[in-house]
Amino acid sequence: MTQKHIKIMAGMPAYNESKYIGSMVLNTKQYVDEVVIIDDGSTDDTSKIAGLAGAAVIRHPQNKGYGAAILSIFAEAKKRDPDILIILDADSQHNPQEIPDIIKPILNGYDVVIGTREKQADKIPFYRRLGQKVISGSVNILSTEHLTDTECGFRAFSRKAIATLNLKENGMAISAETVAEASRQNLKIIQVPVSVYYSKDSSTLNPVAHGLGVLTRIVVMISEQKPLFFFGLAGIILMLGGLAAGFFTLRLYSQSGVISIAWSLISIFLIILGTMSAFNGLTLHTMYSIIHQAISKDRH
Repeated sequence: MTQKHIKIMAGMPAYNESKYIGSMVLNTKQYVDEVVIIDDGSTDDTSKIAGLAGAAVIRHPQNKGYGAAILSIFAEAKKRDPDILIILDADSQHNPQEIPDIIKPILNGYDVVIGTREKQADKIPFYRRLGQKVISGSVNILSTEHLTDTECGFRAFSRKAIATLNLKENGMAISAETVAEASRQNLKIIQVPVSVYYSKDSSTLNPVAHGLGVLTRIVVMISEQKPLFFFGLAGIILMLGGLAAGFFTLRLYSQSGVISIAWSLISIFLIILGTMSAFNGLTLHTMYSIIHQAISKDRH
């Protein structure tokens, strides 16, 4: 009895990667059945070279962003119906020779495998490591997995994950959204150590602007998916500020016998605002839970 062949598809988002795309496609083809390149509006020969190297090329007429390219990869995966989907960067940051390592957990029952760059921390610039820590910590608020590296683009997905994940982000925050959505859908997630190579032209994005943009989107996701935590924490901070202002008012009164109208108003304002924030968090949490339960019942 012959063993069933495992069909593996690799997807790469690419934007002006003519320098690396050919070798990335050729190296990746050694480990997968098909390579799909999403050319996100490149103005160079990325599409032409990828096609000559043997990849299927889908071209966005204009640059839509990393997230939009990832969404196109998932859409194509649903059409091609692979058993395993691999996603890696087209700029040579990731090593295709590590594909067997990253698909192994999928073969053992996991749904989502995320590469982690922790073992190569010494090769990653400090500002990148710091940004990764802040973003990963924020993403872990949305997820129960407590991952050490949520931004690595080298990933693998099972057939179940391909069908289940409902992603919407068009920008770089899709990496964080993927982790949060996989956790919400109770998919089995694991991290696998991978290597990474940063060349001078490996990214066209300003790392500070990129990090702040991703963090902003994650904060928005937290407010939407964890309203009790987000607004509750904000409410507690505001109320503590109000109590501190009230204590300062009383201290001034005990020392001078004069009530500070300004500090009294600040204290009252912060306490009221904090109470409203906490109440809104509780209300939104209840509404989110009811809606989520209703959607789950409809799916079943």
